[in-house]
Parts: sequence; C-alpha cells; structure tokens
Amino acid sequence: MEKSVTPTTKKVSTIQIPDDVEFSILSKLSLKSLKRFECVSKSWSMLLKNPYFMKMYQNHIIHRNHSDHDDDDTASLILRQMVPLPDYVNVESFLYSVSNERFENKVLFNASLPTKELGKNLIIVGSVSINGILCVTSKDVKERKVVLWNPATDELKVIPPSPVESVTRYRYCKPQIHGFGYDYVRDDYKLIRYVRFKTKDLVYEDYTIPANTVPTDPVWEIYSLSSNSWRTLNMEMPILKVISSNVEIVRFYLDGMCHWWTQGESHRECCYNAYLVSFDVINEVFFKTPMPSDLDNEFRDYVVQCQLVTLNGYIALIQYYWESTSFHISLLGELGVEESWTKVFYVRLSDSCNIKRPIGVGRKGNIYFMKYDYDSELDSELESSYLYSELVCFDLDTQRIDELGVKGFLCQMAIYKESLLSI
Repeated sequence: MEKSVTPTTKKVSTIQIPDDVEFSILSKLSLKSLKRFECVSKSWSMLLKNPYFMKMYQNHIIHRNHSDHDDDDTASLILRQMVPLPDYVNVESFLYSVSNERFENKVLFNASLPTKELGKNLIIVGSVSINGILCVTSKDVKERKVVLWNPATDELKVIPPSPVESVTRYRYCKPQIHGFGYDYVRDDYKLIRYVRFKTKDLVYEDYTIPANTVPTDPVWEIYSLSSNSWRTLNMEMPILKVISSNVEIVRFYLDGMCHWWTQGESHRECCYNAYLVSFDVINEVFFKTPMPSDLDNEFRDYVVQCQLVTLNGYIALIQYYWESTSFHISLLGELGVEESWTKVFYVRLSDSCNIKRPIGVGRKGNIYFMKYDYDSELDSELESSYLYSELVCFDLDTQRIDELGVKGFLCQMAIYKESLLSI
C-alpha cells in the first residue's frame, strides 16, 4: 500500500535591506547600470529624484578615480594662457603645468620645440595627454602643421603632410583636426581630420585652367603613427562646429574614442540641433548621440552657455545660465541614447560671481570658469572685443568658488600625465 506524501511548502523569508545600505551599494553603480535598474521597482525608478541618494551619488562621482584623472604625483593640469603682443592684434600662447588645483604651483612649460615648428599661438588638441604625449597645432589658419610632443622626454614628432596636400598647383586644402586618440589593440596613435579644398584659376601663357574644373570634394583622413602615413576614411561623419571664434573647440579623447560636438547646419541653427559625435579609433566607426532636447529652446533664447567636458571618466555637459548665475551638469550614461543624459548636479552661485562660461574640469571635481572683465592696465586703445579674463575655480565637493589670480585671454585646460615613453 502506497503512502501518500503531502508536499510541504517552504517558507521564503524576506529580508529588508536598510535604505542606507541599499543606497550605498547603488550609488557606486555606473549611470548606465543605474538607469537600466530603474525597472526593478518603483522605489528604484525614483532614485535619481531622491535628495539623500543623489547626495551619495554625487560624492561617488566627485571622488571616483579614472585613468586620466588619477590622483598621483605625475598627474597635473595644463593651462594654455594667451597674452596680447604689443600690436594688440596678435597673441602668444604660454603653457603652464599646474600640480596644485588652486594654482599655487604654476610652472612654465619649455615649449620651444613646438613653438619653433608652429609659431607662438599654440593649441592642444583634446583635453588629455595620451601616455604623456600631447598633440599640438597652431591657431594660425595659414599654418596647418601638427606635432606630437612629449614634454618629459623633450621629443617632438612632426606629422607629415598627406598626399592631398601635395596638390597645390590647382587647389589648396583647409584641414580641420577632429581628434587625437590611442589604438591600444595595435599600440598606435591616430589623428582624425576633415579636409576641405579651395581652388583658384591657373593662368598659363597659352591657356587658363578654370577653378571650377578642379575636384574639390572634401575628404576624411586618418593618420597612423606606426606607419607614419595618412589614408582616406570612406565615411561621412558630422563635422566639428563651433558657435564663434571666441570659443575653444570642444574635442576630447576618452576610453578609446575621440569625441567632438557638432551643431546645426545653417548659421541660424548654429546654437542648437547639436550632436555628440564619437569616433572609435580601434574599429574606426562612429556614433551620434543627440544632445539633451531641452537645449534647443535654451539656445534659441540665448540663456545658456554650454561646454562638453570629461568629469572623472564621464562625458559631461555643463549648462551655465548666465541670467540666474546657476549651472547644471548632465552626465551621459550610454553613447547613442539621448535619454541617458541625466542631470546629476545643480549649482546656484552668488549673483556677484560675474562668471561667463565654463572652460574645463580638473581632478577632484573642480570646475573652471572664465570671469570676464576689462583690465585697466591695458592700453585704452585695446579693442572692446579683446575682453580680459580671470580664471575661477568651483569645487563641487565644498560648493566653494575661488579666484585663482590667473589672468589672460581665452584659456584652455587639459590633464597631463607625465611619461617617459618614446614617441
């Protein structure tokens, strides 16, 4: 006779994790993971609106270490400071290494090597050095040279011209650098640029070659340091655009990709319809990420100044509202996904700050702004377009803003990590 067995139901005990423990764990997730976990529960979907959790998450972002921002003895800031020459028409650039983010220890770089090749008005391509190497060019539109420079070893590599530049009898080229990056799979450094062409009529004794008969289709090119040569990229990418000549070009390298900001096609659209373009230097493909949709109206109303930066390993958009002296910082969680832009920081400054635009981010969550003012010591004949500016630092951690005593024309900042590797 078979015995009947009554199935037993195992009781499942529910353990309630305290909120502070749960928040502590979740605050260490990447923004991409955090956004994806919003579907787990209603409470998790509201995390980014919870002030207590957001404070923990902000602290994690500020103190998060990243390879380009490690807090070690070899990491420093580079400040490019522009000063007017006596004619008040031309300017000269000076590069400083700053080991202390309050700019108490500012040392002038010996930039004689790149200056000899490029002239006095230097520009650093991107916002970080790569293995101690800086990509440097000139702001002089007549000179299109580019060099790779390691200040620690005092090595300099002049990038050779590409074959398209050799066709000078019929046309001349106008290249625009879009990025300098590192292909860690092939241990190769790469430079990406977009080349436009202009033509001119050539008159000979017997005949004239009209300019409109010469090919002028623009091309994308990529330079490889390992082969020391250029080749054409068969693709159509959105090109880098800027609002005005008084704004530094937004282009930076992060985690194997070169990034730049493109904007509307027409002059009237130059301040909106913006995209982040990301070029993968390893696979040589690109991605487009629409900027946050709320930028359209803000740009049209001219109420916001924007800057794309890297903040401890994240792509970040700083939106500065000059009327209310406040700014938002939105982080990008996932390339190609507009909805992954998330406003993480909101800061309200004093009305007396008189800052005009953000220019960069240092280590430890410091945001640097330009504060514009006229310098009474400058010649009174100096044109009003040449506004003198002062650098100020906002500490995201302490919410304190400090004037740094650094004055000069429009400045550029970059992260520099010293390395003795050869170019």
